[in-house]
Amino acid sequence: MKGHHMPVFQNPQLEGKSIYWPGNATGVLLIHGFTATTAEVRLLADAFKKQGLTVSAPLLPGHGTSPQDMNCQHYTDWIACVESAYKKLRETCSKVIAGGESMGAVLTLYLASEHVELDALLIYSPAIRVDNLKYASILKYLFPILEKSNNDPDDTSWQGYTVNPLYAADELRKLQREVIGRLSVIKQPALILQGIYDKTIHPESGRMIYDGIQSTIKHLEIMRESGHVMLLGKESDHIIGTTMGFLKSADIL
Repeated sequence: MKGHHMPVFQNPQLEGKSIYWPGNATGVLLIHGFTATTAEVRLLADAFKKQGLTVSAPLLPGHGTSPQDMNCQHYTDWIACVESAYKKLRETCSKVIAGGESMGAVLTLYLASEHVELDALLIYSPAIRVDNLKYASILKYLFPILEKSNNDPDDTSWQGYTVNPLYAADELRKLQREVIGRLSVIKQPALILQGIYDKTIHPESGRMIYDGIQSTIKHLEIMRESGHVMLLGKESDHIIGTTMGFLKSADIL
């Protein structure tokens, strides 16, 4: 197999396990992306912790283990994990914000469609449309695990698999379809950020969500120096600032 000598896990030295940091009565649930770990949302998690919030960032099933393990998961397992983290936050928090990057953003939208009482949504690099996934349902039988071809400018400090588990990729495709059908029931205040250099998702992904949801308070912004992994990229401080500003203007913080 080509490139078999390559390690399948990038940046193993980083901390990528599930996060739960108790704080005040405002909780934030942060969901990492496809093949990633919680290291992807850690800078943002730290920023919310500094503000005194209760912070939860679950490590999704099949992540931080092995690509083979990830290929055994269904999108409903990821949803169950997110639902369970949300339920735990609700035990101590009167307000809950949910946010995610890439597939994490899609899972955030799913959660919003199920829970009208969610207070705000933070949607980063939303993987609601990924053209490469079209063939995953067929290719997975030929190549259960495929090397990634995509080089993202922001991913030097990203932790996760350097390969794509295609059975799992097909589960993401099913999740996308499910969530696209639910956009019209989403009404929470929503911040949607997409990087101009994002080669992973369809360029219209952010716009599709912005137009599809029914939120009165919604803001879509294209980040001028970001790729797909924007929460770890050169604009991460600016993105965190934009996030806090949005939540303050929506009276959530």
